[in-house]
Amino acid sequence: MQLWPAPKGCLVTEIVVYPNTNAINIFLAGGELDQILQMTENVKEWAKLQGCSFASFSGRFGWQKPLEKAGWKAHSVTMHLEI
Repeated sequence: MQLWPAPKGCLVTEIVVYPNTNAINIFLAGGELDQILQMTENVKEWAKLQGCSFASFSGRFGWQKPLEKAGWKAHSVTMHLEI
């Protein structure tokens, strides 16, 4: 896992290895939204150097609108069941 610290936020990423490709998964994100969005380009550039062909991120619905403005697209839904 990689820690991406910034003055007003941070990310934790991991490289996920699939049979035909690699992906960078943003495992954790915290801090001010503007800071998180500013970090996108650096993460993308580094991930490309690591052989990643896409990025993934799971989070609450509130992330969808601001992340779409940064080029992210909804891909799937994570369901939750309390037991």
